Amino acid sequence: MILVKNVSYIVCHHDEIKHDLDLLIEGNTIAGIGTDLVQDPDRCHTVLDGRGKLVMPGLINSHTHLWQSFLKGKRDDLPLTPWCDEIILPFIKKLTQCDGKKSLGEISYLWSMLGAMEMVRSGITTVIDMDLGFQSHLIPQAWVDLGMRGVIAVEMSDQWGPSEEGASIEDEMENVLDLVERWHRPWTGDNLVQVALGPSAPFICSEALLAWVKQQAETYGLGIQIHVSETKDEVEQALARWGKHPLEYLETTGLLSCPVSAVHCVHLTPKEIELAHRCSVVPVYCPKSNMKLGSGVAPLKDMMDAGLEIALATDGAASNDLLDPFEEMRAGVMLQKATHEDPAVTGAHQLLRMATSGGAKACRLDAGTIAPGKLADLVILDFSAPHLLSFNPDIVPALIYCAKAGDVESVIINGKLVMRDRKFLFIDEDLLYDEIVAAGRYYTDRQI
Repeated sequence: MILVKNVSYIVCHHDEIKHDLDLLIEGNTIAGIGTDLVQDPDRCHTVLDGRGKLVMPGLINSHTHLWQSFLKGKRDDLPLTPWCDEIILPFIKKLTQCDGKKSLGEISYLWSMLGAMEMVRSGITTVIDMDLGFQSHLIPQAWVDLGMRGVIAVEMSDQWGPSEEGASIEDEMENVLDLVERWHRPWTGDNLVQVALGPSAPFICSEALLAWVKQQAETYGLGIQIHVSETKDEVEQALARWGKHPLEYLETTGLLSCPVSAVHCVHLTPKEIELAHRCSVVPVYCPKSNMKLGSGVAPLKDMMDAGLEIALATDGAASNDLLDPFEEMRAGVMLQKATHEDPAVTGAHQLLRMATSGGAKACRLDAGTIAPGKLADLVILDFSAPHLLSFNPDIVPALIYCAKAGDVESVIINGKLVMRDRKFLFIDEDLLYDEIVAAGRYYTDRQI
């Protein structure tokens, strides 16, 4: 049992705050919120002092590419397609042709660990990682070793991209099914990993590949994540090729009958927004990535007005460059206010919802709120710093507009303390970091 006593602020969900109460965790779930929850606190395995602290649901990063953890700071002057051609594909080529000291499996473990450490330090307890198809079985192993929860969605395409630089589409399919066998389990007990399917985008996946994805999703009960309407060029290609906008085209393939999270959704039409609501599609909002690549601004207000449950994400480190959910929430809400020239268009509460319960829906995870019976994925912030001082009874605006990743003090995932007082409990961070630095330098400096 973990008992957090006298918590100053408990953010149960985006619209409910409780004060000066205890929180009890038993096993991997929340057992209670209140006072006198246990007769003998000494029987608890761990007792934490919650005075001056804020406890909130673990933040969920609903889309990233952890393999880009070695590509921070690479160009800030390119739109999506040239960015892929000049930054992404050359790095993939380096990986597939590299005869370095570490295997692809080992390097994938290290980039996954690097991203996971950054995310947990920032309050992220769960991630959906759309990662490369080769040697991907060690990517979730890093999460398990750290104690983090994650969904791995192997990015697949058969008309452009990684498959042309290394593995064939048949190899990718085989790899996905191997991942499912090794890692995909229900979110029960000690399981921290699920597998999803990651067809990259409609315009670079054949109808045959999308049909295969749909079949596997139905056979194994998998979720699907796909980039949708990220750029105007993508939309124009869809109209020229199919006479339909991207999400409309995906409906014709039958894919939307499966659980789908659609990443970006920058250029959705009103008809597509209605379609997304009807098919329970979860749009994934990536404001900083969309800004950096000049892709546009997602129609957040229209999606919220339609009743869509929206998730929040950082996207990959090559197009953000931080995996910091507090900065993402802050940028995401301010971008909408500026674009609409209306400060009331959206607010702190909506962005917190996207980063918690919206992300939980994208992951099909019984978390994202603090209530008895929910999974114990929690973040504890030190709320006593000067930049967090607020006299507003509603603490959520201060949380969104003022909190930083560095305010995260401790993280509980699946009922276990993963980080306490900013120190990881299950890994040797210094040793791993040295390995990561050495490997990253080799792979990024090497010329092809």
